[in-house]
Amino acid sequence: MLNRILVSIDGSPLSFQALDFAMGLGAACGSEIIVLHVAVPFDLSKLHSYEMEKLDDDIYEKIKKKATSKEELTEDEKAKAEAGALEVAKKKAAEAGYKTILFKEVIDNEPAKTIVKQASILMADAIVMGTSGLGLMSAALLGSVSGKVVSSAPCPVIIVR
Repeated sequence: MLNRILVSIDGSPLSFQALDFAMGLGAACGSEIIVLHVAVPFDLSKLHSYEMEKLDDDIYEKIKKKATSKEELTEDEKAKAEAGALEVAKKKAAEAGYKTILFKEVIDNEPAKTIVKQASILMADAIVMGTSGLGLMSAALLGSVSGKVVSSAPCPVIIVR
């Protein structure tokens, strides 16, 4: 039984498709969903008062449209999506009417390890995430976050493409 599903989002259209998938799966199983955003602090000046940028409706609509068309986001759209990832997730959950959902943000420079650790701490029965996030170039250089999660997760991992 899937009592608790952890969904990792990074602001990419694929991560929001993963959220949609998790909400569908969660609705069928009566699951609680925990949406996790791991913010990577490349800009250390943001750490003193880390606040999510207010995501305007125009960017939200572009993200939704590009998620369905599988178009890539521009660099500016990627930055805004990353900054407002939880805000977009909250809007999507509200639109879907999903009630048993929690939102969590963790600041760490190792997203894969953080996702696996949070899955253990939160006693997740499954992890749902997209195949690739905002940085295809960094994935090529550093390795895929989803691949690392699959190899060390304490529970089943569902990868959404």
